[in-house]
Amino acid sequence: MAQRKIVKNNTNLEKDMFTGAILNRDSNAYSQAVKRKRLRKQKETELQDLKSQVSELTSLVKTLTKKIDK
Repeated sequence: MAQRKIVKNNTNLEKDMFTGAILNRDSNAYSQAVKRKRLRKQKETELQDLKSQVSELTSLVKTLTKKIDK
């Protein structure tokens, strides 16, 4: 097991002495970060869906206006 030391002035962080990585020991903060990431991805997906729908509607409106003009 890798040796770890608590980061000075922050007991929620520790440093892996083998890799030099700083690790967060606060599982609540980790859970919140995962939740934020999931919500961000969900919002991005919703935005992409809306953009697709707007594009489809735009195409339909153009088709309809061409048919009306004939």
